[in-house]
Amino acid sequence: MSILRPEFPDHSSPFSRDQERRRKRAAIISAAAKRFNERGFAHTRLEDVAKDLGLTKTSISYYFSGKDELAEAVFRAAADFLQDALDTAQKTEGDAAGRIEALINAYSSQLIEAQNGRRPHLAALHDLEALPETVRNDVADKVSICVDRIHGEVRAWIEETAAPLNRPEPVSFMILAALDWMGERQSAQRRGADARIEREALLDLLSYGLTALTSHQPASTPLDFSSDDTIAVFDRDTRNRLKREAFLKAGSRLFNQKGFGGASLGEVAASLGVSRGAFYYHIQDKEQFLDQCLERSLQIVERVLQQAEEAELAPLDRMYSVLSELVYRQAAGVEPLLRPAMAAVLPAPRRRRHRTRLHNIARRLGDTLTEGATTGEMRDVDVSLVEDILASVLFLNGGYALAATNRTPGWSIAEDPRSMTSDYLYLLLHGLRGVQ
Repeated sequence: MSILRPEFPDHSSPFSRDQERRRKRAAIISAAAKRFNERGFAHTRLEDVAKDLGLTKTSISYYFSGKDELAEAVFRAAADFLQDALDTAQKTEGDAAGRIEALINAYSSQLIEAQNGRRPHLAALHDLEALPETVRNDVADKVSICVDRIHGEVRAWIEETAAPLNRPEPVSFMILAALDWMGERQSAQRRGADARIEREALLDLLSYGLTALTSHQPASTPLDFSSDDTIAVFDRDTRNRLKREAFLKAGSRLFNQKGFGGASLGEVAASLGVSRGAFYYHIQDKEQFLDQCLERSLQIVERVLQQAEEAELAPLDRMYSVLSELVYRQAAGVEPLLRPAMAAVLPAPRRRRHRTRLHNIARRLGDTLTEGATTGEMRDVDVSLVEDILASVLFLNGGYALAATNRTPGWSIAEDPRSMTSDYLYLLLHGLRGVQ
């Protein structure tokens, strides 16, 4: 090899204008992705992105004509992020389980590259509905192709292992929710967090599951959500509470589907067949409404945890009852839960309040993990991380799962929510490779 003609490309010269422009463009995309994750597309201004980079808004206009064009670049990069990880994973030799594990590895490695400034920060694809239609459809189509590729790997894994599953899609949604968990951990930039340790904890969970008992299938104990609302329907206070509950359910569905920027209060009212005036009698503004939707969602999770704890179930059955009850009720459309990441658009005090409650939910799940390891029902796992994973994936609309669900032809999770629930939770219980 000649020293004057190296066999590797050298793009690091500060004299290369094209290279410098690409690096500046990537820096703007990365800063915008962070802002979108923190505040949502609708609440992000070009001035905010410029300020984060020590620039002026005019400086950004040299690279992007406006916020829509910048958002297009940000979300295309997010779709490419998943595609690149899949390209790497599907080059892996071996079985389908190995390729799925390679997807987790590749995705994590790319997140580490983003943390180190070697690729743009990853934007969560929660705000697609707020984008211009052509951009939204293009990005959604790219994500849908990636999801189909994951479905293909899951189908291959089911065939290779004879896993007792009805469809590949719920398993794919679990994998996507796990990837989203890693992305949210990166966005949160927790002090002292080690992305490699987080990846190993996730891989261990998805590869080998929670259960340590090869012959025991955990039982789901139905939890009591009954009330006397029907009897009390003639009471004005009860009627107002039921109306408010209907608004919060409708709002949670719409926020999950369209993100904070894409959803409007008028759409919520229209979905219930009421006037805006009737809606505003109960709800003052959109931000407060989002806060109340999240409050309701966390209350439901806490209520299920409380009921399971009071039922005095064995640890593994208790864990499965909590997860299956919450996932099923979301899949059946009975109790839509707002994904906690939506709290990013709320003021800091409210964000901290919700984060504290979610942390407490995770700790209660962690207590069950610890107890289960003590009794020998569950594997000994990294509780501090696995409890956080479980508290994340129990919200069914996390990550790309919603986009995938909406674009999976010929099937909807609502068609068979019970089997969907058991399939979605299969990896958490048994893993790709089962108990070793």
